Amino acid sequence: MGDITVVIGNFQGQAVLGECLASLVAQTAPAAAIVVVDGSSTDGSVAVADSFDVPAVVVENRGLGSLYNRGAQEASSAYVLFANNDIALEPDCLKLLGAALDADPSRFAADAKQLDWAGSRVVHAHTTLRRGGLLREYIPGLRLDHLAGAAHIAPTVCANGAAMLVRREMALELGGFDETFFMEWEDLDLCWRAWLRGWATVYVPQAVVRHRVGAVTTQAILPRRLASSHHNLVRFALKCLPARAAARVVAGELLRLPRHPHVVGRGLAAVARELPQIARLRRRIRPNATLLAWMLQGQPE
Repeated sequence: MGDITVVIGNFQGQAVLGECLASLVAQTAPAAAIVVVDGSSTDGSVAVADSFDVPAVVVENRGLGSLYNRGAQEASSAYVLFANNDIALEPDCLKLLGAALDADPSRFAADAKQLDWAGSRVVHAHTTLRRGGLLREYIPGLRLDHLAGAAHIAPTVCANGAAMLVRREMALELGGFDETFFMEWEDLDLCWRAWLRGWATVYVPQAVVRHRVGAVTTQAILPRRLASSHHNLVRFALKCLPARAAARVVAGELLRLPRHPHVVGRGLAAVARELPQIARLRRRIRPNATLLAWMLQGQPE
């Protein structure tokens, strides 16, 4: 199995980080290195990392993708596991994710199954995409389902950023996560750009993590996270989706605007300022309808 560096993105994670680190220490195929990239936490997060003899790199908190990118740049291993601080990996998780990438050099990312913290309910599984309405969908015009079933390793729309293993060189070639994204959709954006290059993401149902979803999202940070979600969704669509699909996303966001003027308005205003840059990126990324059509067919192998 290729060497793995685990990069934990952390902010104010003192209460949960220790259990994440303990699960990594207990892996049947231990990581070559673990690093906590800390967004200038004011709690005892760095002390928790120190107690496990894990280095903490303290940087400005410019969002989860930025923390992950810094960790990938610091790493030297073939593979990098991007991990939230509020997960715990089952003992074989790293070994199974690594084996999935080992099996095919064209694979970019491997995605784990996620259970709730009690281990009784699936909160993330195989991700599929189909047509949807403009309202009541995460992505206007498309229905994204994170709970589709798959018994074996299978292509998936994207890996979840809470626990995704990637080939480091591919991630760096893609430019890493989009650092204008504070939180939300950074994983979909990165994996979609990889798919456009023919680099696959696969779901590995036997690789399991438990996840305290949203455990470290405080009320103070929630408004910024919500506005970031709307910004990121529209920016992703304008960069990566075919024109008609991107137009549906924008239309859906405009329909949401009267009900959520603050968070949607902030997101759209930020995108408006970025339009020249987005246009340049779109020309470089080169979205195509063929990929979207294949996704809508269920990613047949």
